[in-house]
Amino acid sequence: MEIIDKIGKLPDTVQSFAKRSKNLFPPIAKNCIYRLLVNKITWIVVAILLLPCVLGVVIYFQTDEDRQVQESNGEKIYYDEDGDLIHEDAREEFLNIFDLFVISFVAIIMAIIFSSELINEEFENKTMQLLRTTPIHPFEIILHRYLAGVISMFAILGLNAIIFYYTVMMPSGTHGILENLDVLLMVLQILLFESLAFIAIFCVFTTYLEKPYLVGIIYWIVWESFVSTQNYQQLTITHYLNSMIFDSTKAMGWDVEASDFNLVNSNEQVIATEPFTAMLVIVIVAILSLILASRGIANRQF
Repeated sequence: MEIIDKIGKLPDTVQSFAKRSKNLFPPIAKNCIYRLLVNKITWIVVAILLLPCVLGVVIYFQTDEDRQVQESNGEKIYYDEDGDLIHEDAREEFLNIFDLFVISFVAIIMAIIFSSELINEEFENKTMQLLRTTPIHPFEIILHRYLAGVISMFAILGLNAIIFYYTVMMPSGTHGILENLDVLLMVLQILLFESLAFIAIFCVFTTYLEKPYLVGIIYWIVWESFVSTQNYQQLTITHYLNSMIFDSTKAMGWDVEASDFNLVNSNEQVIATEPFTAMLVIVIVAILSLILASRGIANRQF
């Protein structure tokens, strides 16, 4: 009977949550995003993100004279010295560099930094105690800050992806840039789901542990970097992100193999996850992580 009563009260609870969120989320998000943007570490990360973009511009001017051009239907199509389409090489270069440098490295570091700033800062400033004395549920406390973190992380990385895509694809001209926008859209999709997953996971570390930075880095190195290449890689977020990239590149007609994305086990069997399932798993992991983090806030001793 108790479970039935709780289910019956669920619509009222959701309605009450929605009303509170309408008033609470805008000021909380504004404050959290401001804190993240004025953080010096954030700007150090942004500066690191811009380095490949600068390199792309330098390469463009150094190789500009080696390009060959041919007009087709009023569009200029550029080739390299060997007669290969520049945009085909450039799109793969964009994905490979961005995957190795941003998706697999910088994005995870940013998620660790943002989750710590959003949650741990509240504990250090003693504001979490005040929030605990209000009628606001711990899940609401974590959710609003989590969404602000996801918005900030996706906005910064997404803008960087757009700039980097443009700088890498510049040698291929307007035709090459527009022809391969599906690659950019795929990367933006990966960044969104990566933001959803890792900020939620690192929020759990922040609410339960005294040194979330250290544990987060260990988790990344041991679990997401090492285990993600082994037989248990379905237990990592990296596996699902790689599955999404693999399926998207195949759909775009690229000559790729599952082994290129470590999506094989020790028996050389392909274990890539279907994209929709991969997205669903990431969303479920994020929700469960937020629930676990909210319990950490509720049970943490001050």
